[in-house]
Amino acid sequence: MKVGNIKLLNYCHYIFFFLFLLIGLNIYKDYGFNIDETFQRRSGLYWLNYLAEIFKIDSLSNVTSEKLKVINDFTMPWAEKDKAYSIIFDVPAALLEIFLNLREPIEFYQLRHLLTFLYFFIGTIFFYKLLMNRFGNRFISLLGCLLLIITPRLFGEIFHNNKDIIFLSFFIIACYYYFQTIDNEKIKNILLFSFFSAICTSLRFFGFVFPILFLSIYLLSSLSKKEDLIKINQIFIYLFFYIVFLILHWPYLWSDPFQNLVNHFSNLSIFGSPVIYFNGEFYNTKFLPYYYLPLWILISTPVLNIVLFLSGFFIVSKKLIFKLLDVEKNTSNYDFWNNNDEKKDFFITLLFLVFFIGGTFFSVKHYNSWRVFYFLNFFIIYFSIYFINYQFLLKTKKYLKIFTSIIIVMAVFNLTKIITYHPYQSLYFSALTTTQFKNKFEIDFTGLSGIEFLREIVNVNDKSKIYIGVNSWYPLWRMKELLPEFDKKRIVFVFDDINKADYVYSNKIFNVNIKKSNKFKLNENFKIYKQRKIDDLIIYEVHKKLK
Repeated sequence: MKVGNIKLLNYCHYIFFFLFLLIGLNIYKDYGFNIDETFQRRSGLYWLNYLAEIFKIDSLSNVTSEKLKVINDFTMPWAEKDKAYSIIFDVPAALLEIFLNLREPIEFYQLRHLLTFLYFFIGTIFFYKLLMNRFGNRFISLLGCLLLIITPRLFGEIFHNNKDIIFLSFFIIACYYYFQTIDNEKIKNILLFSFFSAICTSLRFFGFVFPILFLSIYLLSSLSKKEDLIKINQIFIYLFFYIVFLILHWPYLWSDPFQNLVNHFSNLSIFGSPVIYFNGEFYNTKFLPYYYLPLWILISTPVLNIVLFLSGFFIVSKKLIFKLLDVEKNTSNYDFWNNNDEKKDFFITLLFLVFFIGGTFFSVKHYNSWRVFYFLNFFIIYFSIYFINYQFLLKTKKYLKIFTSIIIVMAVFNLTKIITYHPYQSLYFSALTTTQFKNKFEIDFTGLSGIEFLREIVNVNDKSKIYIGVNSWYPLWRMKELLPEFDKKRIVFVFDDINKADYVYSNKIFNVNIKKSNKFKLNENFKIYKQRKIDDLIIYEVHKKLK
């Protein structure tokens, strides 16, 4: 290989991440604003105010107090349970908003979109480092990052979803430091693993799985290798600092750590709509069918990812099953792994099974689609890369060129879908789904289209007052503050009698079964004015009152 080519390979990861950063910085302002963002911004200001008062930073306390006074609306009552969210994203976002002296609401949320992207950007760097740690191949590690990034639904989320994407990013980092701990059991690695495990726990209760599995794998090691018993001090160090970091970085726990933690997890099922439209039927969120999560994954994940994932997961599972069936032979070493790489695969497999089985068969609250479980994309790509490494780099390179060509073609297809759906990639459905089938599911469940609708209405209608009604379970009025001052004054939302509205917007998200309820039924004075479609998906629809 020529010297120039070798140098290029040595720098290809820098080029890859630079291009990704460049793309993100150029498009982050294109995306709509979801219904959680106002709430999360207030959470950040609330906790920043709390910290400023504790540490006697009067100037910061005064600014946050003033901002909190004007952020309320009648759809956002501020209860004790609402204060439990992690501060790891919202407080830095609030602090930057104040430091940069941002004045306009649209600037607040565009900043949050940029930060969401940057958190994920850092997460992908750690994903690259994790894959390099496990497979030691720069090409397939970058391929793994590429497959993660161009997963269309995930690509759309990285610019506005400051809950699930932030959790995914820290989840990747925590897994990386567990890999580091396996390779080198230094105190530094254990502390970093405990720190990021704690952050994951404050972001999502799923983070509690890290200490449980860490302890479980230690016990499995000790059963077959007695000398590992002396490493119990590492378990104590990890658990101790996990608890310390959990409390230190989560102010909600400061007053009463145990009780507040219990209160938080017992309140998780309160949030969200009581019903979900799934596969053409309305379900109570407490009684969703067992195939809810698997079906959502299948219909909203690219075929390429699914095929590679299933292939890799099958190979890893087969190895583990054979080891389980042949325990006696392996008791001289480890029960389920012969080296550190196999131990890492065992950890990832066990982690995936816990989350997937838990999300499928147990009463985990689903908030529309599978967004709470978007972090499962980490496992989908991990096992995909495992298959590529095993089949085409370790086993045989006979069909590597053909396989590479297929990967390129399907990756280009994913990219075309990202362009087609822009800026609604987070509503993507697989090419295998028919138009009729994919419209049997909730589409714009976070209300990303709301601001697009308002901007269009103020442009096509020159009336001094435009009366807007909302015929879905969605607080469209929160988007009004993102308009220029002149247009804000023109938009008037109708709450008491929707028949007074000039236009009625609906993103077709409901909190009742509309097959049995007339709550969202419009009278004959309104006719369909517009349906916003992408790839035959109805994103939202607008009705206009007849003159």
